[in-house]
Amino acid sequence: MKRAVIAALCLLLACVSLAACGKAGQEKTVLTVETKPAAAPSAPAEKSEPTPSLAGTYYGWWHINHTSGDWSYMYGYWWDCAAWVQETAPGEYSLTLRDEDMLEGTTTAWAALREKDGGLVCTEGRLLDAALKEGDWTIKRTEDDCGTLLTISGRYTAVNSKGAFSYEFFLRPWGSRWPEKEDELPCHYKDWYLPLIEAGEPMPSSLWNEN
Repeated sequence: MKRAVIAALCLLLACVSLAACGKAGQEKTVLTVETKPAAAPSAPAEKSEPTPSLAGTYYGWWHINHTSGDWSYMYGYWWDCAAWVQETAPGEYSLTLRDEDMLEGTTTAWAALREKDGGLVCTEGRLLDAALKEGDWTIKRTEDDCGTLLTISGRYTAVNSKGAFSYEFFLRPWGSRWPEKEDELPCHYKDWYLPLIEAGEPMPSSLWNEN
């Protein structure tokens, strides 16, 4: 009887052990792998077009307004002018301006220019008898149907006299045609400038009044 009970207990333990082993065999270890979403392809970097060099010769006109003091009577006066621009270093230029009342060897203005933030700034110079410093000029280079237009504006305060005026220069590269708007054309555009460019002549070093 005792042997029978022991045998039954052994059999029961064996069954329990087999059941546990069977359950353990059915269990699977699941590995969780974190995946990151694929990065979106980056857009190709845009290539900025290089700024065309400013160097060259220019022709145009300038006028004054908002005059005061000794300059009051000259409100609205305007003159044809020429400009010479040389590149002194990459992105840096020297500009000389002379209007029709100035003889060769004299200047209406000269300035050192530098490309900055996609535009142009004057770093130093002189207009008539007044020194120019950075920020004195607002310079715009725009494009239209006739090509490049360079606009320079600022405010002059006399040094050797009393008075002041605001001014604007309008310049296009030598050889450019201008829009046919009488109030925007240089005074000598038709009788002096057009014959020269139609003949393929470069800009003279001497202006018309010296002849």
